[in-house]
Amino acid sequence: MATPAVNFTFGEPLWLLALGMIPVLGLLIFWGHRRGQKMIERIVSPRLRNQLAGSVSGGLRLFRAVLILSALALGIVALAKPRSGFIDQEIQQRGRDVILAFDVSRSMLATDVLPTRLARSKLFARDLLEYLKNDRVGIIAFAGSAFLQAPLTQDQAAILTTIDELDTELIPRGGTNLASAIDTALKAFGNAEGVTRALVIVTDGEELDADGLAAARRASEKNVRILTVGVGSEEGSLIPLRSLDGRADFVRDRSGKPVMSRLDASRLREIAEITGGFYQPLGPDAAAAIFEKGIVPLEETEQKASSSRVPIENYQIPLGAAMGLIILWLLLGEKKWVAWFAKKRPTLTSVSAVVLFLGGGNSIGWAQLPDKYQSGDFAGALSDYEQALAKNPEADQLNFNAGAAAYRAGDFAKAVNHFTKALLSQDRVLQADANYNLGNALVRRGEKATDKPAKKADWQNAIEYYNQSLELNPADLRAKENIEVVKKLLEDLEKEDEKKDDQQKKDDQQKKDDQQKKDDQQKKDDQQ
Repeated sequence: MATPAVNFTFGEPLWLLALGMIPVLGLLIFWGHRRGQKMIERIVSPRLRNQLAGSVSGGLRLFRAVLILSALALGIVALAKPRSGFIDQEIQQRGRDVILAFDVSRSMLATDVLPTRLARSKLFARDLLEYLKNDRVGIIAFAGSAFLQAPLTQDQAAILTTIDELDTELIPRGGTNLASAIDTALKAFGNAEGVTRALVIVTDGEELDADGLAAARRASEKNVRILTVGVGSEEGSLIPLRSLDGRADFVRDRSGKPVMSRLDASRLREIAEITGGFYQPLGPDAAAAIFEKGIVPLEETEQKASSSRVPIENYQIPLGAAMGLIILWLLLGEKKWVAWFAKKRPTLTSVSAVVLFLGGGNSIGWAQLPDKYQSGDFAGALSDYEQALAKNPEADQLNFNAGAAAYRAGDFAKAVNHFTKALLSQDRVLQADANYNLGNALVRRGEKATDKPAKKADWQNAIEYYNQSLELNPADLRAKENIEVVKKLLEDLEKEDEKKDDQQKKDDQQKKDDQQKKDDQQKKDDQQ
């Protein structure tokens, strides 16, 4: 490590241009203060002026204005990232080699795992990358054949970009050729001897053949551990597809019947166990299980050392000073100290209800609304939309508005169904609104559920759809607020269960004590 340089620089110097607005804001504050005084002089007589505003201190008001302007200036300086030079560091890291192989066949468009199997696979990959900070990661996409999308690298930004670009159109050849994916991974790993590496395969397991087992044995001979992640359900689901004319349809077999795609967990388990790995169904804890049980036990190896210049950041100093000034600004009022000490002691209030920012159909307008909806007859409007959908069942806009009408009518089960169908829209704005309103409908359906597991599942799913809405529209404050509200509802539900358990234990103990007293009294009576 070299001696740090002494030159003073800024990482984002363009932010310093914003300091030019500080004097402008100061003039605006002064102008507003003077204008307010003149208006008071016009409408309030001198005799009453001291009674109405006599407790306000002009000096404190000026001092608070200086505080807030100084805090803003210091915040701008912090955003400019002040630095006092650099230090040279040589980074020597230890890690593992991990390749993620994603099934991108058309069966991954099935919706038995919402919103689709492929979309949930991408979310799983993002979770797993949070654990693989010091490891080299590669990406393989496979269907009827396999292709190395990203070679082994520690550049997580590049890996995330590659994951986002995964699509069912990447591999023109259909099917699920697992053997090709394994062989492609073996080539990507190279011929390192004595090093154990991991291949994480994310697939629904359909259309596997015996070649996959043979490829797994070859991987075992080269010390490659295969960890399989099953996406989908054993009940299966139809595979939605857009026809050439743009209409919604499903993947069909040669006879024209819709194909039902199901998860083949047994074959995935067999392939993983050949290499000493294991099978893990996709779920909230799948990434943690794959990392802790499958990757952590692998031997870490020395990665290539890298040298970098690390800036010495000093933004904490102006940022801390700005926060201190803001706290002082909040503590200081504009009233004179004598008046402040003379006022009554504040009373404490408690909040007894949680406000849920929900509003089904907030973004109505994709199709012309019927008069019944505008007049408040939501049940009638829902009936009109359902009649229109009978002629065009895959119309995304009609499904969205039908979901809004069902939500307003209090039929949250139908609202969930229609908003789910609207998720297939290619319009990103409509997708975002459909995700948001689907979350709303799930919250309301969960409120009506008498079965607590069902209530909890609806609320947890609602949070996921709010997050999907935020990915499409990060500026949507409604979704952010609703996530916090639903988290609070889930916490309250957990606390309610704990209270019931405690009360049940107390009741049981009370029954035992009462029975014991009866038995003791009976013994005394018998003795007498």
